[in-house]
Amino acid sequence: MRNPLLSLAAFTVRLLPMPLKRAIYAWDLLARIVRQGLNRAAPPGLTQVRIASGSLRGMRMLLDLRIEKDYWLGTYEPELQLAVKQLVEPGMVAYDIGANVGYITLLFAQAVGTKGRVFAIEALPENVERLEGNVALNAFSERVTVVYAAVVDRAGPVKFLIGPSGGMGKAQGSAGRQRFEYRQSLTVTGISLDAFAYQQGNPAPQIIKMDIEGGEVLAFPGMCEVLKKERPLLFLELHGSEAAQVAWETLTSLDYHIRRMAPGYPLVTNLDALDWKAYLLARPKK
Repeated sequence: MRNPLLSLAAFTVRLLPMPLKRAIYAWDLLARIVRQGLNRAAPPGLTQVRIASGSLRGMRMLLDLRIEKDYWLGTYEPELQLAVKQLVEPGMVAYDIGANVGYITLLFAQAVGTKGRVFAIEALPENVERLEGNVALNAFSERVTVVYAAVVDRAGPVKFLIGPSGGMGKAQGSAGRQRFEYRQSLTVTGISLDAFAYQQGNPAPQIIKMDIEGGEVLAFPGMCEVLKKERPLLFLELHGSEAAQVAWETLTSLDYHIRRMAPGYPLVTNLDALDWKAYLLARPKK
């Protein structure tokens, strides 16, 4: 980093323990001052940077530092970073559904090692281009396959709605985020995980991460065979009550425990306990 303020931020975040980092984010005034200062210092557009802290420290990504500081600083979803470190083992096959620009994909690629495989599935062309670039920057191309598609309930063309940020979207028919205006759309390939694994001959997953903006209502009906046969571990970010209900009913019917993505992974005992946005870990009971 050539800018002194950005260099100081990268150095500081490496020193601070996670509870203190969270405290800074929780204090709105301080967080706003820090964010505004970093925004003024950040160069416009995309910059190749090294991740400052967290599980990906030292790896490289192409990022917009004005809106993707949490990736750069390594503060993105620390509970998920810890879960990947604790639960993903070398040699596993991981599916990153809604891979975006590849932060979790890189975490998976690091964790599964040279004998594992990662399938990074993303539907927005803008994200796919950067996802492929970030995988290549870290020499993970041999263990990561980027799939340009939307995960839904069956194979075929899918109308994909582009969100306000341009880097966010969802398949038509998804739940959640109804207040957003989706003014643009494009047609992408739709796949179901059952067909992807069993008809297309791809390795079936032991790990699935899913963050698809309410698209869980479409994805879960198309992955029941994978859940029954493979019993994968799931990392979930759910958006809205409809997505939560579909995920809850599918997983509990298949004998999964649903736990919060938090220290100790506390058990969730009923659907009503879930917030509008829920970060969850789903583990098969046996």
